[in-house]
Amino acid sequence: MFEYLLRRYQPTPGDVLEVLELHQLAIEFKQEQHYREALEAHYQEYDQLVEQNQRDHAAMQQEPNLFALFCKKRQ
Repeated sequence: MFEYLLRRYQPTPGDVLEVLELHQLAIEFKQEQHYREALEAHYQEYDQLVEQNQRDHAAMQQEPNLFALFCKKRQ
């Protein structure tokens, strides 16, 4: 039906190369975006773990040191 349009438009090798380069660039951009999102998620998890460890450490500092009592009795 539209064969006359197909025959008139023959992409040059330069056009094909440009399309392939743009496609490769888009793939690399998506990969970089995915990598950065994963890295940001890792940093957030790490920050949460640090905060939890700090809270646990502060709570442990408030508890009596029962182990020290046992060690003093032995000496």
